[in-house]
Order: sequence, then C-alpha cells, then structure tokens
Amino acid sequence: MAGGLNPAYVQINYHSSRAPHTMTIPTLGWNDDASPGGAGSFESWSGVDKDAEDMIEQLIDVMLPFFNSLVTFDNAVIFTKATPTSVSFPVASASWVGKDGTNPSATWWQAVQTTVIARTTVFSLAKLVMLDSVAGDNFDPEYIQSAAMLALTAEWFDLANGWSGRVDGRPKTFVKSTQTLNEKLRRAYHLD
Repeated sequence: MAGGLNPAYVQINYHSSRAPHTMTIPTLGWNDDASPGGAGSFESWSGVDKDAEDMIEQLIDVMLPFFNSLVTFDNAVIFTKATPTSVSFPVASASWVGKDGTNPSATWWQAVQTTVIARTTVFSLAKLVMLDSVAGDNFDPEYIQSAAMLALTAEWFDLANGWSGRVDGRPKTFVKSTQTLNEKLRRAYHLD
C-alpha cells in the first residue's frame, strides 16, 4: 500500500452552514459481505473483519465534539484502489441522520481547520483534517490530549479497526493537534 490510498479508503461527506466538506481516510482492504443494504467490512489490524458502517460511524461519533451543531455528517463512500496509481472505484456507501456536532462553544468555527497528527507503526505520519471545527479560542499546537482528543485517537488507533496511514501502518502514537484558519475557506466564505 506504500504511498497511496490503496487498497481502500473512506470518503466522509459532511457540511456546515457555510459549505460541504469531504474527509478522506485510508483503510486496510475492504470486503463485500453481500448482506442486503450492508456496506461490507474492512480488514482490521487484529485480523478480524470489522463491519464497515460500524467502523465509520464510531469514528464520526468521536469527532462530533470538535464541531458545533451547525456541522452535520451526511454520508460516507467506500472506495477501493488496486495500486497507488490505479483508478479508485466506489464500492459501498452509508448514510446517517442527525449526526450533528455536539460542541456547545460559542468560539470561532468558520474556516477553522483542526489537524490531528499521529505516527503510524511504520513511523510514517497519519493525519485527520476537520474543517469548520470549533477553535476554542486557541490556535497553539496541542501536545497534551483533551478528553475528546483521547476518545478520538483511541478509536482511530484501535486494533479492532482498519484505519491506516497513507504510507502504510496503523495510526498508533499521537504527535499533536493544530488549529489554523484555512485561507482557501476564508476566501470562499468572503471573510477576507
């Protein structure tokens, strides 16, 4: 899998009151379990396949505290990709109702980008990027995890899941989280 989104990845689609967003996260291999209406399963780091919808929804649930109620998670599309340079193929999807952000903070959120950075088991970097996340009036890098961050990284790092880094390896060690204003979004929102 070195160097790309193969063999599979998840595209999580969400939106704020300002714009639609997409989050792309690499995974281990995907399997079609042929269940009616199901989204298949992912290989996991523990060797036991994990239901795809459960794996995605559990990660979304621990992301909700990073967003206010103006952000809603809509659906996810699973893609497979044979090699790093192959074409991606959509193979399954899942959707949710009422997956709104749960952070009650009144701090700035428009065009805020939170990036969670981790090291994988092969010492490559893995990142989760959340757009229109709540700033909490803090743009300093955070090296100590809050309770919400601990829940997020525990789910992302869990051996029972199949989340992966783009250069292989299981996300394993929290490095830091950063927050910044995303300049492209600021321009798109006419905030400059």
